[in-house]
Amino acid sequence: MEMNWTKSDYFTQLVFKDKRSHTALELFVDDIHTDKDRTVNKFLNHSGSEDFLWGLIRLLACDAPRVAGNSAYILGTIAENEAGCYRVLSITTGNKPESRNILPDLTRMLQGDDPESVMNAAGTMGTLAETVEGRQWLISEECLPLTIEYVANLLSNPNLWTGSNSALVLARISISEEGCFKVLQHPKCKEIVSKLIASLGMDEAGRGMNAAFAIGRICDLEEGRTSLLSLPESEKMISMLAKMLCCDDTGASKNACFALSCLATNFNGHSRILKNVHSDDVIRCLSELLSAEDTETGWFSAMTLHTLASHPRGCQRLREHPEVSQALEAANKKPDLGEDLKEEVSITLEILKRIAKPSVPIVTVTGRSSVEAMWERTSTKSGFAIKYQLFDGTKCFYQGPELQCSVNDLTPNTQYLIRLRVCTEIEESPFSEAVHITTDEDVPGPPENLRILGATVTQLKIGWEPPLETSGLLKGYYVYNGKHMVEHTYELSSIITGLATNSNYDIQVCAATAKGKGPKVSCNGSTMEQGAHNPSKPQLHVLGRNEIHLTWDPPDVPLGKINKYDIMMNGKCIHSGIDCHAMARRLVPDKEHTFVVVAVTTEGKFESKPAKKRTAKDEHESTRPPLYTKPVKKYSTSEDMVPNKPVLPPKKRKSLDSGYSRGTSASSNKTKPEENLRALSASSCSTERTQVTLSKYLDDPDRGSSGKSSKSSGSSIKDIEPIKTKLPNKSGPTSQSQNVLLTIKPSHSSTSKSMSSSSGSFSGKTTSKKIVKTSSSDESDSNVKPTRMRIDVPTASVEDFLPRRDVREAETKKSAIPPLLTGSEKQVWKMESLKPHVSPNQDFGMSAMTQPFSIEEKTSEPDPEWVEYAKRYNRAHLLGIILTQCWFNLIV
Repeated sequence: MEMNWTKSDYFTQLVFKDKRSHTALELFVDDIHTDKDRTVNKFLNHSGSEDFLWGLIRLLACDAPRVAGNSAYILGTIAENEAGCYRVLSITTGNKPESRNILPDLTRMLQGDDPESVMNAAGTMGTLAETVEGRQWLISEECLPLTIEYVANLLSNPNLWTGSNSALVLARISISEEGCFKVLQHPKCKEIVSKLIASLGMDEAGRGMNAAFAIGRICDLEEGRTSLLSLPESEKMISMLAKMLCCDDTGASKNACFALSCLATNFNGHSRILKNVHSDDVIRCLSELLSAEDTETGWFSAMTLHTLASHPRGCQRLREHPEVSQALEAANKKPDLGEDLKEEVSITLEILKRIAKPSVPIVTVTGRSSVEAMWERTSTKSGFAIKYQLFDGTKCFYQGPELQCSVNDLTPNTQYLIRLRVCTEIEESPFSEAVHITTDEDVPGPPENLRILGATVTQLKIGWEPPLETSGLLKGYYVYNGKHMVEHTYELSSIITGLATNSNYDIQVCAATAKGKGPKVSCNGSTMEQGAHNPSKPQLHVLGRNEIHLTWDPPDVPLGKINKYDIMMNGKCIHSGIDCHAMARRLVPDKEHTFVVVAVTTEGKFESKPAKKRTAKDEHESTRPPLYTKPVKKYSTSEDMVPNKPVLPPKKRKSLDSGYSRGTSASSNKTKPEENLRALSASSCSTERTQVTLSKYLDDPDRGSSGKSSKSSGSSIKDIEPIKTKLPNKSGPTSQSQNVLLTIKPSHSSTSKSMSSSSGSFSGKTTSKKIVKTSSSDESDSNVKPTRMRIDVPTASVEDFLPRRDVREAETKKSAIPPLLTGSEKQVWKMESLKPHVSPNQDFGMSAMTQPFSIEEKTSEPDPEWVEYAKRYNRAHLLGIILTQCWFNLIV
């Protein structure tokens, strides 16, 4: 049949507000009746469909019932399409004023006189409420209470389709929990629910089916179940649902199952269903519906049976109908059974199973008059409260939900026959297998008269008497030291060993039978002091900086056999052995150490008194400069020689009477050390020693003005400082020091350089500072002017200044050139160069120290004996210096 929209595009006339739009509505309805899907798709695909929809919304407010009814019918038909429903709902949330009048206009139409318009308005509401968005829109409207009231009034409409559409609106509103509360909170809630109950039944329009679904949704809430069961029509409701369950209409039967299952979740509703006259028919019909071809119908019936079986009385009623278990087992064996249906069937079968015979309980005798019984948990799917009963023959010892119990007040040494039974509210299981037990002895009482019989430094001897109440055959006594058991004995005494000296202990003793240990009795005891059982205090002998030797004496009265001695140093064991001496090595110098000797015997450990000792101090100084430095080779071919690289001054060291002597530079007038010279010790006496320190050599200040470099080959002695000490004289205890003018005449320039090349440290205070400029190396020795300086020389014997034979020891000590002269008067001495042994161009490191002395008297004639001693000393001194130089060259 040809469509009207193929002849002319009448959709465009829907936007007009005159009769053209009314005509277009008639053509639209005719095309829907002819081919609904093609017409709706043509409309939705039209370029102006959005405007046409707004035109249909405006026509809902038309006063003409037929025009408004046709507009509602077209909107409901479009909403049946998924895309059309989305388009219509998008208009309901629009910003135009007409979008807020859709539900009010449809509600107004429900009060109209045109039955077709009323039916179309209710049908359009039910179609829009089918989706979640549509229900949310419908529930959020302010006019919803009025809509619910008008819809409920239409449930009893003679037109079954109108009543079916009204029930459908209420059913779809109740799908949402919020919608259920809207219905239950309505001022006319009871009237609305009563009208729903009156609508139950079988009809071709589906009014009873929709009403059953709405009742089921209301019963799903506790408030709704209470409200429905409180109505006088509640019994009629259950009967009508039972009849609908047994009808041939699958939809009605399904919704009736749903309503009954929701009603049975409440205890009151569950009991009301089972008390109804049609309860047996309900159970029978539910069993038959399990095998329905429609899987959804089978699931609803299985769910209803599950709900009925979840209560004890319902489970008992279902067990009275053998066809229920048979139908459930048959349905469970179907290979094509759905997972949801299979789950409901399996759970219901588990609930309907009877309780099996429980396992044998485990009974343990805990005393002469009591036992402990334990058993395994018995679980059921029904969820019923399970109780356990413990019997001895016909006497019940225990009844409760726990998995263990204690049975008291039994007769000792008596046989009992224990059995277990499980029970619920509706059934009892068979008895378990019997357990034969015999009570035996009880634990004994505490021992009597526990006391200390004796004590040593590491032992306590105790004694006791048997308990007054043995309660059977004693199996011995247990002895405890505090919480630790130390002995199990059958005697009435015990010796506790391995105790600490002079300590208190809590001793406990208990008796035991085959049943166990009895209560403990305790007493306090103390060991004796050690006395002569300890090693002696160790004797400590310091051996250098890192070792201490220990010796000690063994105990006078050792207690037991001595196994070893442990040496404890500062709380740590450093040595174990059986000897009475030991060596502590690798100790820290200059540190006090505490030593304790521990004698380990078979009876325990015995400590000596601690001994303390400090190791020797480490005399080595890491900042001390080397004894000799590698000399720099000098060449005296030219007049101006390059001086040695200055050696950094060492750390200051305190001397006997003096500090450092300093020179003054000619160029800067500041004190600045240029070179250092270590003075070699030529004498070492058992008495107090005298040291003469040669101070640093500095360039001649007068040479700076002659145009030559300050690095001249000739150097001047700045200071020669003595350290004055009193030495014993041959003729007396001490003698006074004398002022002697010492004249030093170097043979050539290398002498100064050689002396300056040796490193050393200087000490002493300068007593007189008189510097005489010396000539250059190319001048003759006769023209060399001696350098004169007045020094204080103490009187001493010549034998006290003889050189030491041990040259190495002389080098390690910072001793200066010893004074050579003695006498009661002032004398002048001259140190002449040694020409036969040293050439002018030779660099001889210690040449300045190898000058023999010649005596030049200035004030009076010298003592002939002294002159002889001086000559002998010059030869010995020269030999020692030459040997020292040779050894030094070998080292370098």
